[in-house]
Amino acid sequence: MSPRSYPILKDLRRGVAPPHDRPSLLASALRLSYFTIAWNGAAGVVALILAVATGSLALAGFALNALLDSSASMVLVWRFTHEQRSPVAAERVERRAQALIGVAMLMIAAYVGVQAVRALVHGSHPGKSAFAVGLAAISLLVLPLLGARKLEVASHLGSPALRGDAVLTLAAAALAAITLCALIANAALGWWWVDALAALVIATALAIEGTRVLVRHRFG
Repeated sequence: MSPRSYPILKDLRRGVAPPHDRPSLLASALRLSYFTIAWNGAAGVVALILAVATGSLALAGFALNALLDSSASMVLVWRFTHEQRSPVAAERVERRAQALIGVAMLMIAAYVGVQAVRALVHGSHPGKSAFAVGLAAISLLVLPLLGARKLEVASHLGSPALRGDAVLTLAAAALAAITLCALIANAALGWWWVDALAALVIATALAIEGTRVLVRHRFG
């Protein structure tokens, strides 16, 4: 498989600068968004099923963030496709996309945070899953590269919405690392409380970034 045959491979390669003309940048942004929809959509669904099965809040936080990132990328596909058809309306659509992403981040942060506090208060013990550990590890390999490339393209496009989505992807990578540590700590050491603490870290990070996105949307 060559980058020429599969353009997304070129978009994801390290050391390859993104294009500088706007039509090519928009095409690159769309490919990265489509890849995110597919990857994080699948990973999020599987992680959510595993989270329900094991009762892991950290895994649930990772799953919800991945699904949010996938949904945000759907919004960005709408945004970039709209610009390709009507460049004049790009700024208006950009602001709408930015607001939707910020609100969704705060909603997930609130849910995960409340559930984490409840788990600590009631002493909820999550189950163990080798498959969940494998999923978090694989995500940790893919998501940092995907997020970094989105940041590069967002910088060249001047798109706060794509930057916010890139942060979501990088947050998903960080959450995958936190989730992986929590799952291993619970499985190897029986430290059930690490899962809830990891979920609190996830919720705090999402709340901070969601607030930053909305403030930037409100005040520019």
